[in-house]
Amino acid sequence: MAKSLLKKVKKGGKKAFQKAEAKVEKVEKAVSSADSSARSHIESISKLRRDGSVVWGMIKDGNQSTDEIKAICKEKGFDELLGEIS
Repeated sequence: MAKSLLKKVKKGGKKAFQKAEAKVEKVEKAVSSADSSARSHIESISKLRRDGSVVWGMIKDGNQSTDEIKAICKEKGFDELLGEIS
């Protein structure tokens, strides 16, 4: 009886751990997709607008986060572009 209880506890702990890992993976995917969305938006408008072209020239070779991209837009005074990626 004690052995079966220990097995149940171990299985329950493994399941909880697996659920936690799955949640972490979902959050990581969401964060990476958010970063690529701001980057891809700027890349798409870089051929159409000057502000997009300037920012794209600054970030195309780097690995900036969305917050860093927003800071660049704010620093350059591109408020319309900042509003689009926020």
